[in-house]
Amino acid sequence: MERLRDRTDELELIISSLTIFALFSLPGWLFNAFADSYTHLSTSFAIAGSVVTMLLTGFCYGLAACFVVHLMARAYWVGLIGLRSAFPEGIRWARTKTLGPLSREHYRKSLPSLETNIESTDRLASSLFAVISMLTLSGLWFGTIMVATLTAAGAVGAQFGLTNAALLGGSLLMLAVFVGVPLLVYLLDAQLAARATRLRTSRSFSAMVGGLRRIASLAYPQRLVLPVQLTLQSNTRPVAFFIALVLGIFVILSVGSYRVAAWRDFTISSEFTYLDSEKLRGGFRSVFYEDMPSGMNRLRAWPRVPSFRQSGSHVRLFLPYHPLRDNLVLDQLCTTAPPPTDAAVCLRKLWSVSIAGTEIALDSFIVAERSELSMRGLIGLLPLSGLEPGLHQIDVVWNPNSSQTAAPLDDRYAEVTSTYTIPFAFMPDFELGAP
Repeated sequence: MERLRDRTDELELIISSLTIFALFSLPGWLFNAFADSYTHLSTSFAIAGSVVTMLLTGFCYGLAACFVVHLMARAYWVGLIGLRSAFPEGIRWARTKTLGPLSREHYRKSLPSLETNIESTDRLASSLFAVISMLTLSGLWFGTIMVATLTAAGAVGAQFGLTNAALLGGSLLMLAVFVGVPLLVYLLDAQLAARATRLRTSRSFSAMVGGLRRIASLAYPQRLVLPVQLTLQSNTRPVAFFIALVLGIFVILSVGSYRVAAWRDFTISSEFTYLDSEKLRGGFRSVFYEDMPSGMNRLRAWPRVPSFRQSGSHVRLFLPYHPLRDNLVLDQLCTTAPPPTDAAVCLRKLWSVSIAGTEIALDSFIVAERSELSMRGLIGLLPLSGLEPGLHQIDVVWNPNSSQTAAPLDDRYAEVTSTYTIPFAFMPDFELGAP
């Protein structure tokens, strides 16, 4: 066992050093993969993708942090073993001339020996490596159940326009199963049964606790997790270990949510008080211009023009089709008998476009596939004749026929209609001295 133990220390160092790079790289790749397919997803797949991205991101950063601490502990352990081999006597207190007699006596009593440091550091590193394995197994189990539960709840809720309400109900159900039931088992068994002898012999009470324990077993794979958990918990401080484990799970979920929000939005800082997202409406936003690509733009199925500067007689406008957002409205707009055979006829009802207050007819807009944007939609030309050189804007309204007082078709959306303002600089060629 001692020879095997030496080999596991080496394996721990190799695994930690290699895994750290993979864990820190995986979240970025995962978000890019999700963003590339976001505008293609149905409600169920969008929910599953969002939950998986949040969970895996949190677990990657959480496990990476644990591996960093483990690697530092193992490196410190290797250094201590090297010191013991080179200086088997340890600290030679008689030669510590920089210490006074009082400090020397204090440190001789309070500082542990090299052997004690080696043993405690080895115990810490081994325990941390076991905790990492336990968190990985628990995370995979928890994530699978969470994705399945929320996806099913969201799919059912979407049929009634209550997607967010269904997701909240699924989250509360999981909270009850993963937290409420284990806590109830703890109170009934570890507290009541431990104090009342009659309850231990009661068949009904034992059956009730056993049933709750079987429900609580859904929270984690017991045969894989409990041996590690109970070994660590029984050899350390049980209450502190349990609190640290619960806090670790909440930290992982919080970090995942934080990172996903940071990827999706321009900022999650609360310091943009005088120019927040609401005040930016109607202003310049790079997402409207195809020559200003950004990673977060892939998640925004918003209208686009080629560039901020326009010098020709027409400007190209692309109106993206986002099934997750648009199908709810199109199911009502395109229910005529017989339904339109031309998809463009149906999609044109989703939008209205105007320049300088003059509405532009969309009859010439045709269907388009933009592979470089990973989107489909409508594309057409807007005339710029009659405009004076300078700053102008294109106003694009999604779902213009809906009343502002109407209720949203699904509680995923707070607004029944949206207005996109696209500023552009009209600088004709002759203004630049071109022939």
